[in-house]
Amino acid sequence: MEMDFTKYSVEELRELQNRIGSYLHNMTDGFIYICQIRSYGNRWKNVLTNELAVNDLCIEYDGYDGIVDVYTTNPDAKISNYGEVNYIKSEEDYRKWKDATSLVSDIKNYEDRLKKWEDRENVPFHSRPTFAPMYTQDDIDVLKSKLETIGEYEKPTSIKKSEGYEESDYEGD
Repeated sequence: MEMDFTKYSVEELRELQNRIGSYLHNMTDGFIYICQIRSYGNRWKNVLTNELAVNDLCIEYDGYDGIVDVYTTNPDAKISNYGEVNYIKSEEDYRKWKDATSLVSDIKNYEDRLKKWEDRENVPFHSRPTFAPMYTQDDIDVLKSKLETIGEYEKPTSIKKSEGYEESDYEGD
């Protein structure tokens, strides 16, 4: 299909370009693509509904201006990016995994700081913590109970293969 663009004004062509771009960005291919963007110390999440929009985002954040980690329900996704590409069973599994990962990290961090505070008398003066932690063992126990209530979930699995890597190259190692 060939179109004659000479009969349109620049404004009309710009409007057509915007409409086509918006249509391509918003169309859905039946899968979910959760994109975690990291750029210059900032982090944010975009949820997209087609692979083309994800690849466009990955071109924008190509490792120089940022990195995009993609979590998708599309097991055959062909995404070219500098970050990770992971398969998730569902958006709910992703949310549960993300919440559990955050809680495990917080619990470990809080326990380590609390232990250092409680053991401060056995550490050289210059290595002692200056301030007491803002949380107690009870707070840690509350976090542990929250972790137990998250329920079962499937962890994301990588679907991005490194160039030149074949799984058979490492079998038996």
